[in-house]
Amino acid sequence: MLRRKDVRLWTVAWTLASDAAAMYLAFACAWIGRFKLGVFSIQDVPAIGSYLAAVTLWTVVLLAVFQRLGLYNIRVPLPFLAEAARVAQGMTISLAVLFALSFFLRAQYRFSRLTVGIMAVLGIVWLLLLRNALRASWGRFLRRRRLLLRSLIVGWGERGAELILHVRQDDNSGREVVGVLSEEAPTDLPEGTRWLGRCETLESQLDELDLDEVILATLHFPSRQISLWILACEQRLVAFRLIPDLFEVLASRMHLDFVSGVPLLGLGDFPLDHPVNRVLKRSLDVTGALVGLACGAPLMLAAAAAIRLESRGRVFYSQERCGREGRPFRMYKLRTMRADAEKESGPVWAKENDPRRTRTGAFLRRFNLDELPQFWNVLKGDMSLVGPRPERPVFVEQFKEEIRHYMPRHAYKPGMTGWAQVNGLRGNTPIEERVRYDLFYFENWSPWFDLRILVATIFSFRNAY
Repeated sequence: MLRRKDVRLWTVAWTLASDAAAMYLAFACAWIGRFKLGVFSIQDVPAIGSYLAAVTLWTVVLLAVFQRLGLYNIRVPLPFLAEAARVAQGMTISLAVLFALSFFLRAQYRFSRLTVGIMAVLGIVWLLLLRNALRASWGRFLRRRRLLLRSLIVGWGERGAELILHVRQDDNSGREVVGVLSEEAPTDLPEGTRWLGRCETLESQLDELDLDEVILATLHFPSRQISLWILACEQRLVAFRLIPDLFEVLASRMHLDFVSGVPLLGLGDFPLDHPVNRVLKRSLDVTGALVGLACGAPLMLAAAAAIRLESRGRVFYSQERCGREGRPFRMYKLRTMRADAEKESGPVWAKENDPRRTRTGAFLRRFNLDELPQFWNVLKGDMSLVGPRPERPVFVEQFKEEIRHYMPRHAYKPGMTGWAQVNGLRGNTPIEERVRYDLFYFENWSPWFDLRILVATIFSFRNAY
């Protein structure tokens, strides 16, 4: 009988079976298309046995590579584009291994390279299709059979509310929140969430609620009390977890260093602190900027004509922004507002239905086209294609005093687009949330992450005003 505590094991098992089935489906499609339907001219149909043996070996290698790439780590689910990138990476690595082995087996077996290539492409497609179909059906099965992990939140705050909303929106989270313990009944509990009492009742709740995990939503408790709660959970084989705030996320990078034998505890490097990664990112920036300027030139010419026809003033607009390490630079945009937009108000953020916008400007902002001249900033080295959006110096001076961990977002170059922006955090939205997303980007940077953000930017219009 399937138990809640076995769900993760079964999830991995079904995913492994799904990936293996995808490879055999890809082989069947490639074989039928190549040798039965005659997509390409062939002389003789080879024996299928040697191909089946090769596919089996390929599948075993692929599953091992997927394991190394973290594709079976269900504790850290990947967004679709990131998963697709890793699946393609795993397929490429496994194919390279297969070709290497074929040199030793060439005397006994000969394979059609075209068939293998077709199978590799179809394999990626089938893998992604079956993984997502399994994820959806498995999530519904767990809910229907009441096999979701039962979670109790201790303490209340913004992070706890955010967790509940994410769990409810994600059918594949595999858990349900049975209630909340806090010092007093929260007034902002999401609808349908129960307040079960004060935090000191945790031990009795552990015995009554048949819990799988306890989630501490805030560290505003005495360390002695937290230690007792951890021990109580340990005694009942209940997992104890906590939601870190921004400082704890940064502290997860703590590492031990030594200076003349004296141990020093400090923050570890971000990926972009490594010279190789910086060179790689700059190479991508230069390439992307050249392509962007070439492809965007006709759009900028059309936009320039529309701007001049509608209102007097300059077509291009430059504004001082803070770049890497807070150094100022001039950022370029297509003008979208009246020439005297800040004459009376001074420096202010744009807002929804801003009356200062021109009609052409509203259209350009809606589709992010006013940012096209910033490809020149990227080419010059002031900006990157992806990174935190640069702020004006007057706002930086204000936020660095008011917002915790605000200045670390200036450790690297700002970007034309960023992780916060594609998640709708732009315009008049909370700075604290933007900072969290910006630092998450730095912690998890990779070329694939940049590519994912660039693709998402094309379809990201939320709060674009």
